[in-house]
Amino acid sequence: MSKVEIPSPSDAELIARAQSGDEEAFGDLYVRYLDPIYRYLRIKVDEAADAEDLCEAVFLRTFEALDRYQERGHPFSAYLYQVARSQLADFYRTHVVGVDLEQVPEPAAEDADPEATYAQHEQALDAVRSLGKLREDYQEVIRLRVVLELPTSTVALWMDRSPGAVRVLLHRALIELRKELDE
Repeated sequence: MSKVEIPSPSDAELIARAQSGDEEAFGDLYVRYLDPIYRYLRIKVDEAADAEDLCEAVFLRTFEALDRYQERGHPFSAYLYQVARSQLADFYRTHVVGVDLEQVPEPAAEDADPEATYAQHEQALDAVRSLGKLREDYQEVIRLRVVLELPTSTVALWMDRSPGAVRVLLHRALIELRKELDE
Protein backbone atom coordinates (compact mmCIF):
# COMPACT_ATOMS: atom_id res chain seq x y z
CA MET A 1 0.00 0.00 0.00
CA SER A 2 1.36 3.44 -0.91
CA LYS A 3 1.75 6.13 1.65
CA VAL A 4 -0.60 9.09 1.18
CA GLU A 5 0.93 12.46 2.00
CA ILE A 6 -1.33 15.01 3.58
CA PRO A 7 -0.44 18.52 2.42
CA SER A 8 0.60 20.87 5.19
CA PRO A 9 -1.82 23.65 5.95
CA SER A 10 -1.13 27.07 4.50
CA ASP A 11 -0.01 29.96 6.66
CA ALA A 12 -3.48 31.50 6.30
CA GLU A 13 -5.10 28.33 7.60
CA LEU A 14 -2.71 28.10 10.54
CA ILE A 15 -3.18 31.78 11.37
CA ALA A 16 -6.98 31.44 11.30
CA ARG A 17 -6.78 28.40 13.58
CA ALA A 18 -4.34 30.17 15.93
CA GLN A 19 -6.59 33.24 16.05
CA SER A 20 -9.41 30.89 17.07
CA GLY A 21 -7.38 29.69 20.04
CA ASP A 22 -5.56 26.68 18.57
CA GLU A 23 -2.10 27.02 20.14
CA GLU A 24 -0.78 24.04 18.16
CA ALA A 25 -1.44 25.97 14.96
CA PHE A 26 0.82 28.78 16.17
CA GLY A 27 3.35 26.11 17.15
CA ASP A 28 3.31 24.92 13.54
CA LEU A 29 3.98 28.48 12.35
CA TYR A 30 6.79 28.72 14.90
CA VAL A 31 8.41 25.52 13.64
CA ARG A 32 7.99 26.64 10.03
CA TYR A 33 9.68 30.03 10.51
CA LEU A 34 12.02 29.59 13.46
CA ASP A 35 15.10 28.74 11.39
CA PRO A 36 14.90 31.58 8.82
CA ILE A 37 14.10 34.20 11.46
CA TYR A 38 16.86 32.94 13.74
CA ARG A 39 19.40 32.91 10.89
CA TYR A 40 18.42 36.47 9.95
CA LEU A 41 18.85 37.65 13.54
CA ARG A 42 22.07 35.69 14.02
CA ILE A 43 23.86 37.50 11.22
CA LYS A 44 22.82 40.83 12.73
CA VAL A 45 24.12 40.26 16.29
CA ASP A 46 27.44 39.04 17.65
CA GLU A 47 26.23 36.50 20.17
CA ALA A 48 24.12 33.41 19.49
CA ALA A 49 22.41 33.90 22.86
CA ASP A 50 21.30 37.39 21.79
CA ALA A 51 19.90 35.98 18.55
CA GLU A 52 18.03 33.31 20.49
CA ASP A 53 16.58 35.91 22.87
CA LEU A 54 15.57 38.16 19.97
CA CYS A 55 13.99 35.23 18.14
CA GLU A 56 12.00 34.33 21.23
CA ALA A 57 10.86 37.97 21.52
CA VAL A 58 9.81 38.02 17.84
CA PHE A 59 7.57 34.99 18.25
CA LEU A 60 6.23 36.15 21.61
CA ARG A 61 5.35 39.57 20.19
CA THR A 62 3.77 37.91 17.16
CA PHE A 63 1.74 35.55 19.33
CA GLU A 64 0.53 38.42 21.50
CA ALA A 65 -0.52 40.45 18.44
CA LEU A 66 -1.93 37.55 16.43
CA ASP A 67 -5.56 38.47 17.14
CA ARG A 68 -4.92 41.81 15.39
CA TYR A 69 -2.98 40.32 12.46
CA GLN A 70 -4.67 40.73 9.09
CA GLU A 71 -3.57 39.37 5.73
CA ARG A 72 -2.56 42.36 3.58
CA GLY A 73 -1.30 40.67 0.46
CA HIS A 74 2.12 39.84 1.91
CA PRO A 75 3.17 36.46 3.27
CA PHE A 76 3.32 35.86 6.99
CA SER A 77 7.11 35.56 6.74
CA ALA A 78 7.29 39.22 5.67
CA TYR A 79 5.32 40.16 8.80
CA LEU A 80 7.71 38.14 10.97
CA TYR A 81 10.68 39.81 9.28
CA GLN A 82 9.23 43.25 10.11
CA VAL A 83 8.76 42.20 13.74
CA ALA A 84 12.37 40.93 13.75
CA ARG A 85 13.65 44.23 12.37
CA SER A 86 11.72 46.09 15.06
CA GLN A 87 13.18 43.83 17.76
CA LEU A 88 16.67 44.46 16.38
CA ALA A 89 16.10 48.22 16.48
CA ASP A 90 15.02 47.92 20.13
CA PHE A 91 18.04 45.74 20.86
CA TYR A 92 20.51 48.19 19.32
CA ARG A 93 18.89 51.13 21.13
CA THR A 94 19.46 49.48 24.50
CA HIS A 95 22.78 47.67 23.96
CA VAL A 96 26.24 48.98 23.33
CA VAL A 97 27.30 47.13 20.24
CA GLY A 98 30.88 46.65 19.23
CA VAL A 99 32.27 44.17 16.79
CA ASP A 100 35.69 42.83 17.63
CA LEU A 101 36.77 41.50 14.27
CA GLU A 102 39.74 39.78 15.86
CA GLN A 103 37.26 37.52 17.69
CA VAL A 104 36.14 35.87 14.44
CA PRO A 105 37.04 32.21 14.95
CA GLU A 106 39.69 30.55 12.88
CA PRO A 107 38.46 27.80 10.56
CA ALA A 108 38.98 24.41 12.18
CA ALA A 109 40.87 22.27 9.73
CA GLU A 110 43.38 19.72 10.92
CA ASP A 111 45.37 19.30 7.72
CA ALA A 112 45.02 22.84 6.39
CA ASP A 113 47.99 24.84 5.24
CA PRO A 114 48.55 27.51 7.93
CA GLU A 115 49.31 30.19 5.33
CA ALA A 116 46.15 29.38 3.35
CA THR A 117 44.10 29.33 6.55
CA TYR A 118 45.50 32.73 7.54
CA ALA A 119 44.78 34.14 4.08
CA GLN A 120 41.17 32.86 4.25
CA HIS A 121 40.76 34.36 7.71
CA GLU A 122 42.06 37.73 6.50
CA GLN A 123 39.75 37.62 3.47
CA ALA A 124 36.78 36.95 5.73
CA LEU A 125 37.74 39.86 7.99
CA ASP A 126 38.12 42.13 4.96
CA ALA A 127 34.69 41.10 3.71
CA VAL A 128 33.08 41.80 7.10
CA ARG A 129 34.80 45.19 7.35
CA SER A 130 33.83 46.11 3.78
CA LEU A 131 30.23 45.01 4.22
CA GLY A 132 29.96 47.20 7.30
CA LYS A 133 30.95 50.26 5.25
CA LEU A 134 28.04 49.88 2.81
CA ARG A 135 24.67 51.60 3.01
CA GLU A 136 22.19 49.76 5.23
CA ASP A 137 19.96 48.60 2.35
CA TYR A 138 23.02 47.25 0.51
CA GLN A 139 24.08 45.35 3.64
CA GLU A 140 20.56 44.02 4.07
CA VAL A 141 20.15 42.75 0.51
CA ILE A 142 23.56 41.04 0.61
CA ARG A 143 22.75 39.38 3.94
CA LEU A 144 19.36 38.16 2.77
CA ARG A 145 20.25 37.04 -0.77
CA VAL A 146 23.90 35.98 -0.42
CA VAL A 147 24.42 35.00 3.20
CA LEU A 148 20.99 33.52 3.96
CA GLU A 149 20.43 32.46 0.33
CA LEU A 150 16.78 33.52 0.40
CA PRO A 151 15.02 33.60 -2.97
CA THR A 152 14.65 37.00 -4.65
CA SER A 153 10.86 36.84 -4.28
CA THR A 154 11.13 36.41 -0.50
CA VAL A 155 13.70 39.19 -0.17
CA ALA A 156 11.43 41.44 -2.24
CA LEU A 157 8.54 40.82 0.13
CA TRP A 158 10.69 41.24 3.22
CA MET A 159 12.19 44.50 1.95
CA ASP A 160 8.90 45.73 0.48
CA ARG A 161 10.36 46.06 -3.03
CA SER A 162 9.70 44.43 -6.35
CA PRO A 163 11.85 41.42 -7.36
CA GLY A 164 13.38 43.54 -10.13
CA ALA A 165 14.27 46.27 -7.64
CA VAL A 166 15.91 43.66 -5.38
CA ARG A 167 17.99 42.32 -8.27
CA VAL A 168 19.14 45.87 -9.16
CA LEU A 169 19.84 46.66 -5.50
CA LEU A 170 21.86 43.46 -5.10
CA HIS A 171 23.81 44.19 -8.28
CA ARG A 172 24.67 47.71 -7.07
CA ALA A 173 25.47 46.45 -3.58
CA LEU A 174 27.89 43.85 -4.93
CA ILE A 175 29.59 46.47 -7.11
CA GLU A 176 30.05 48.70 -4.04
CA LEU A 177 31.28 45.74 -1.98
CA ARG A 178 33.82 44.91 -4.68
CA LYS A 179 35.04 48.55 -4.64
CA GLU A 180 35.41 48.42 -0.86
CA LEU A 181 37.29 45.14 -1.07
CA ASP A 182 39.63 46.51 -3.72
CA GLU A 183 40.58 49.54 -1.60
